Amino acid sequence: FITTASGLKTKVGVFSADGSDAGSEFLIEHLPEKLGARVADLGAGWGYLGHHILTRADVKSLHMVESQKSALDCARENCVDERAAFYWDDATEWSCQEPLDAVVMNPPFHVGRAADPALGQPFIRSAARNLASHGQLIMVANRQLPYEEELDQRFQRVEEVAKNGRFKVFHASRPRKIVRTRRS
Repeated sequence: FITTASGLKTKVGVFSADGSDAGSEFLIEHLPEKLGARVADLGAGWGYLGHHILTRADVKSLHMVESQKSALDCARENCVDERAAFYWDDATEWSCQEPLDAVVMNPPFHVGRAADPALGQPFIRSAARNLASHGQLIMVANRQLPYEEELDQRFQRVEEVAKNGRFKVFHASRPRKIVRTRRS
């Protein structure tokens, strides 16, 4: 393990291995006061967001979903808390056993070094699918990434609650339950 300046552990090869990334830091600064009892971090990485979410008394369970095993191993080290549950799974396909009050995420948008904004869209769909009808999604994205249309399709209310020169933070609530119909 590598120990960051904040005392959290990472490993070589995981995203932002030498410390927290600026997008996640910006997201932490703009989380709402209350998240609710049941929360998920989709694409949990090495647990930076989870570590901060677990400082909140209203959070009763935190589902940390990550597809990279070495990053999830770090998250287990950084989020030693009985409220945390860890899932080595694809966050875009993961389903929670119970409807969630909130999803917090900083979805990936790179494959290797190539930027692919389409990577974050399935994360938004997964968040909407896993949230309770009163649930909320709080996510950060690089300013140039076009997530507004996907958010509008999946949620009844979407607000950009913060932005700076590099990032924007969205708060989306009241997920739309999309009913798939069979075409004849």
